[in-house]
Parts: sequence; structure tokens; C-alpha cells
Amino acid sequence: MRRIVITTGAVVVVLATALMGASTSRADEPPAAADLEIGYPPSCGDEDAATLSAVDCAGTTDPVDSIGPIAPEIAAAAAQTARAESALVAANGPEALRKNCRLHAEVPFYTDSDWNRLGQNLAAEASHCADYYISLPAIAGNKTMPRGDQAWRIRALGPRFHAMAEAHLTSWQTWVTTNKKTWVEAGKEFRKRMVTTGYDVTLGDLWAVNEVPSSVRQGTGQARRNLLDFLKGLHDGDGATPPTKGLVFVVGLGQRTQNLSVYKTNLRGWLSDSAFWSEADGYVRFWAQETYGDIRAWGVPNTPRMTRAAYLTDYLMHPLMLARAGGEESAAALAFLTRTYLPLANAAWKWQSGFGFTDVDDLLMRHFLSEQVLAIRHDAGTNPAEGPEGRLGFAWAPEARGETDFATKTAGLQARLASSIANAYAQGGSSPRGACGPPGAHDWCEGTYDGAAFNEGWGGFSLWD
Repeated sequence: MRRIVITTGAVVVVLATALMGASTSRADEPPAAADLEIGYPPSCGDEDAATLSAVDCAGTTDPVDSIGPIAPEIAAAAAQTARAESALVAANGPEALRKNCRLHAEVPFYTDSDWNRLGQNLAAEASHCADYYISLPAIAGNKTMPRGDQAWRIRALGPRFHAMAEAHLTSWQTWVTTNKKTWVEAGKEFRKRMVTTGYDVTLGDLWAVNEVPSSVRQGTGQARRNLLDFLKGLHDGDGATPPTKGLVFVVGLGQRTQNLSVYKTNLRGWLSDSAFWSEADGYVRFWAQETYGDIRAWGVPNTPRMTRAAYLTDYLMHPLMLARAGGEESAAALAFLTRTYLPLANAAWKWQSGFGFTDVDDLLMRHFLSEQVLAIRHDAGTNPAEGPEGRLGFAWAPEARGETDFATKTAGLQARLASSIANAYAQGGSSPRGACGPPGAHDWCEGTYDGAAFNEGWGGFSLWD
């Protein structure tokens, strides 16, 4: 074997020459645009992707705060809840809201529209053991600007309701490269804009990044470093408001994806990047993996509901399951995910891809909503020390597709969501079965879809290799 010997003096000369060369050729040069990129959403029409960019691909117009009227009784019930809980906090402090709760549920919602009506329906039957976080879409045509005059409306639903300002990653990527700014500067600028548009982190409002693309999972270029810099800027702000941890939406794969080998390899590599997870731990409160269940991989005829729920759990929890299996290699990732992980489940109706397949009647969709809550709540009870504890979330993205009486039917879906969460995460002896209906009437988790078949592949994420 040939041995190469370099003296200390030679090392000094070599380093000095390299540094001098770098200073003359790179001094004061801004980073190349490619070095500042984090990545881009999946292409439109990618049937294997689970992605919030499906909304942009659908060409949705400027979002509206409600796609239908809010029933007077719903508004009255929401207002009563807000008054009662505000009075309780004023008299006894915030911890009074969590008394006798087996799990403290934290439930973020992505919305592309209809956030006001969603909040009202949730508040009308809010669990006293839950906090609800509702994201508000950025302004169409200028998605670096948070949506104004809305955060206070969410907060008005009571002390359990919090607004999240969407930090649209692709738009901020354009801002960084066009203005030759750093990602830390981008995050700080977003926090400034949150203040000017009415968000208040001292009252519980958060930022929410939409969405981390596959390039970060793959470790492409500077994607991970740039993302961490953006998260740092979002967390730190400019000093005018307190440092604040926020939420990160993470693009995923659809439940029916068959070839999972490359995805698993890339995810395993990402989970092994201890430095990434250790740093992210200082910035992130919720890590929301986009796991949009597909009715064609759920509604298998002649199967018990807990069998269907088990297959849902394999999909909904797969990043956390893989981190659990990695031992020392994924220890930092597991510590982070145990504290932050939540499955962002599927309340998007009616879609054919992007949010999985939910192009079915509203009754079947109601059952599907309930059984997703059942699966998540059951896993939390089975793994009390390993996450996700009481964390769960949903993407609410209504898409009419010619449906008649769409406003009434979507209001029914919102009511079902509220009821399933309230019953599964209730004070006292709540249990997973509450997701399927109130005591004595657990018949909400039913339904079949012709041709549906389970995907066995997600069960393999319980093994590292």
C-alpha cells in the first residue's frame, strides 16, 4: 500500500493557496440560484404523490373563508363554547382546560378555503381536551403575504383555537433567489409580515410551512441546509416578537403506491442525518407528514374495522415506525419525531389524486373520516411513550366536482370530524372507539368500496432494512 506523507508546512501552503484562490474568485459573489433552492412540489398529475400542491394544480381561485352559510345553531354553540372556556381560563388559568384528559389532543388543519365555517363547526362540538390550529392560505397572486383580517376570527372561537399563517415555500424560494437574500432573512421577513397582517404569537398563533418537497428527503444539493435556515428565521423572527416554534407540512407518497423501495431508502437516509434532526428540534413544534389515506386502499369488503384501521395505521405512522426501528442510526430523528410527529390525515373531498382518492358519496367519506381518527387514537394508546400522543391533523380542501348540495354535505363532513375528535379525545375515560360514535352507538366506522385492496407495503416500515 502506498503511503502519502505531507508535512505540516506543506499543509499550510496548500491551505493558504486554496483560501487565497477562493477569496479572489468567490469574494462578494452571491450564491448561485441553484444553491439557494430547497426544491419544488411534485409535478401535477403525479398519482403517487400525497401533496398539498394538488390545490395549485387544480387551479383553485382566490380562497374564500366559507363556501356555504353557517347554521345559526352552529354559530350559537361555537359562541357559547368560546364564552365558557374564556371565563374558565380567566378564573383558573390555561391548565384548567386540560383537567381529567387522558390525552391532550393538538389538532392542526390545513385549509385552502372554508376555514371560517370549519372553525365554527369544530367549536360547536369542541373537545375540552383539544387545541385546534387552523392554517389560513396565503394571498393568491402574492403567496409571500400572509392572509390578513382572519387570525382574530379564529382566535375569537375561544382559547383552544389558534391561527396559522401559511409560509408558501415555493413562493419564498422565488423571493430568495430573485432578491438574492438568505433563507434566514426570508424567515424573518415572513414573521414581520405575520405581525402586519394580524397574527400574534403571544396569543398562540403559529407559522406553517407549505410544504417540504422530496428533494429534502433525498438530500439534494443544499436543500436540507436551506430548509433549516428558513426554519431558523421563522423561529427567531426579527426580535420584535418572541421566538416561536411552528408547523411543517411534509410531502409524501399516496397510500396505494406499490414500489416503495426507493422511498424507504431515501427516508432511511434522511432519518440517519442526526445533525438535521437535532437542529430542527430547536425550531419545530409540529412535523405534519402528509398521509392522505385512499378509500381504494381502505374500504375492503368483508373486513373488520380494526383490520382496516391497522392498515391505515401502517400508512399514517410509517415515518415514525421507521425511526423506531433504526436504533442508534435514527436516535436523533426518533427523539424529534416523538415530540413533534403528527399524521396529516385526509378530509379532502372529492379528489381523485393528490389527496388520495375520495371521489365517493359523502356518507362513505364520513365513515372514512371517523376511521382515520380511530386509527390515530388507537396508535396513541398503544404507544403512549413513543408518539404521536394526542397529535393528529387533517387537510380540509373541498373540491365540488359537480356535486349537488355541496355546501350542506361538506358541513356534514365538518360536523363528523368535530364529533369523532371530541368523542375520541374526551375528558375522563375516552377511548379510540369514541371516533366511531358516542357510547352505545359505535356505527360510524363502516363502509366499503368495490375493488378496494390493502397495500401490504407500508407494514415493511416497521423494519429498518
